[in-house]
Amino acid sequence: MPETLRLCDKSTELSELISCVAAARRVVVVTGAGISVNCGIPDFRSSTGLFQQIQAAHGDVVASGRDLFDASVVFRSAQTAKVFYHWMTHLRQQCAGAQPGVVHRFIRQLADRGALLRSYTQNIDGLERKAGLSVWDPYSAKGDADHVPWQFAQSVPLHGTMEHLACQLCSSSYHFPEHAGESTIRAGDECPDCHARSQVREACGRRSLASGKLRPTVVLYEEPHPHCEDIAKIISHDARALGTRRRASSDKHPTDVVLVFGTTLKVPGCRQLVRKLATASPETTLTIFVNNEPVCGRSWDGIVDYQVIGNVEDWCARVEHKWRVQTKITRWAKTRKNGAAISGKPKDTAAGKENAAAEPLPELTALCNHASISKKRARLAGCSADEQSDTNTTCKGKRQRSYKPSVPPKSTGDSVPSRLCAPTKSASDSAPSSMLLQPVRRSLRIATQQNIVYCHSPARPAPICT
Repeated sequence: MPETLRLCDKSTELSELISCVAAARRVVVVTGAGISVNCGIPDFRSSTGLFQQIQAAHGDVVASGRDLFDASVVFRSAQTAKVFYHWMTHLRQQCAGAQPGVVHRFIRQLADRGALLRSYTQNIDGLERKAGLSVWDPYSAKGDADHVPWQFAQSVPLHGTMEHLACQLCSSSYHFPEHAGESTIRAGDECPDCHARSQVREACGRRSLASGKLRPTVVLYEEPHPHCEDIAKIISHDARALGTRRRASSDKHPTDVVLVFGTTLKVPGCRQLVRKLATASPETTLTIFVNNEPVCGRSWDGIVDYQVIGNVEDWCARVEHKWRVQTKITRWAKTRKNGAAISGKPKDTAAGKENAAAEPLPELTALCNHASISKKRARLAGCSADEQSDTNTTCKGKRQRSYKPSVPPKSTGDSVPSRLCAPTKSASDSAPSSMLLQPVRRSLRIATQQNIVYCHSPARPAPICT
């Protein structure tokens, strides 16, 4: 029997389980009618569910509320069909006025975080689309704006939706009217395609054809699913995706999670879905069942790992809180790594200023690598290391001295301009030879800072902006 935890208990194991879900890389969600109860849409099997409401209102027509959704019973007589269309219209109006709840927004956050592999829902209310998820709808045509290929669909409705009407005879589908009145589908509208074909035959002198009735595109009990092969292909694809993601040796938690919310798992197709996803890769897949009451018995032993008893919305709120904590820790770590304070303001330390000042500018680096500057460097490299050390010692902390040459410099036509040439040293001058190079170096430094490279003409140097 799966291990049972209660959401109200503040146990370490429950906290670890929530951490596993928050850190999961791939999540598959299977939902039932329980997640839409707080949105104003009743479930089916509870004491205040839809089956009990139908039984109380039409006990003389149907033996139980479930019979109204049984394909082998509901269309036997015109009276039961009338009650069926009446409740379908009422349910459509409830779905049109409902808004997504906490669980729907939780699934949307999984998709935004890139962790949602797929969401399978047994609901027909269409709230997943309102929450912003891309929904696979086999009844929508390829040219429709809401048509999404199954490869890119985030949500798959297992039992259809209330968004389309389909003919029971020719299977033509139509969009559900936006404002469905009480008489829109009370007795079932006639299929326009069937009616058009019948009129064409009558115009040609042939006998008329029977016209089918439109009904919502929902799958009833004891009825074959019209798109079961497509859904089986999607499930097999997701099961392989769960099986191919192996846990690394350094990972603390499994990489994949299967969440089951708000369902009693009494529908055979949904039970097979959960079994296939849970057993696709049991060594790396964690299967968690969350519901208000215990459902999983010994038949789920070895398939469902944990059964959490509690409100599904409270569970989602705790996982979202874990996400917020992880986000704050990640931002704090990045801030500390960049040398900033926890509050997000940069630290004003001396080391940070020195590092910022020591970092060379890109344009300055490109200028220093210019060919003309490289030649000047080679010409000025004639001084020895001893002279350079002597220069640094003499000029340290003093104002730079300027020596006037006794003999004017000659224009040699080399690569150094006349205005940058070192002054000629006289015989009586006792200053070190390296001191004569200081004005040249200072001129080069000023030229470099101004992003100007002088030309090689000694007659009239013209600035060339880089």
